[in-house]
Amino acid sequence: MQIPPYLLNEHYNDRYFDVVDAFEEARHIHLSGSRVEERVREACRNGEEFRIGETGFGAGRVLAALIDTLEACENLNYKIHYSSVELYPLSIERMKCVLEGFRDRADSHIQKMCEAYSRLDISKPGWHQAAIKAKSGIIELRLFAGEALDMILSLDAPCDAWFLDGHGPKKNPDIWRTELLSAIGAKTVSGGTVTTYTVAGHVRRDLAAAGFSLEKVCGFGGKKEVLRGEKLAAGSEDRITADSTTHR
Repeated sequence: MQIPPYLLNEHYNDRYFDVVDAFEEARHIHLSGSRVEERVREACRNGEEFRIGETGFGAGRVLAALIDTLEACENLNYKIHYSSVELYPLSIERMKCVLEGFRDRADSHIQKMCEAYSRLDISKPGWHQAAIKAKSGIIELRLFAGEALDMILSLDAPCDAWFLDGHGPKKNPDIWRTELLSAIGAKTVSGGTVTTYTVAGHVRRDLAAAGFSLEKVCGFGGKKEVLRGEKLAAGSEDRITADSTTHR
């Protein structure tokens, strides 16, 4: 299948996401896999903020899907810190082009995200921040322009959920290296979650070593399985699914 040029990340010769239904894929893997709606509701009841970390911002499709999902919920007043990283940030024009195919179903939410993104000076490395105000709460978008490990190490607080959404291990091995996944484990609260499209054996082993209890769950579209994990409390025993060398 030929990848439309606007969907191709030329740095990795890989598409930003599946052309079939990237929104539903993001919901299934990351939002449902992390039980985001349920956990955000709990955070609201407890008067707490919810922190999400992401490796691979790309065109922002997971963030747009998150806004779309939470805006359909009632009786929320959330505050979410959404910290993501992108080594090669897209221009706002390119982002709008990539997301154009989803405007018929989430136009206002895509517009909110793009408006916030347009306020970031992505020409400069390091952290950039913009607030996204929605009817049900506020998302503080914190985008790090640069290398993923630098972003993770510079976080001022651990995350409740991690979305690992970078290009797969074959295309972008640096974002799946042991040192980086170990740092993600260290920057996750006890009981926090990690979700990802890939079920590559070395990724699972490194996440398990980083303190996550892992399971393969039903995939989306043509993908048989995807991965979710939960950060174990200190002293708990790790567990990992049967070894596999399957790659994304």
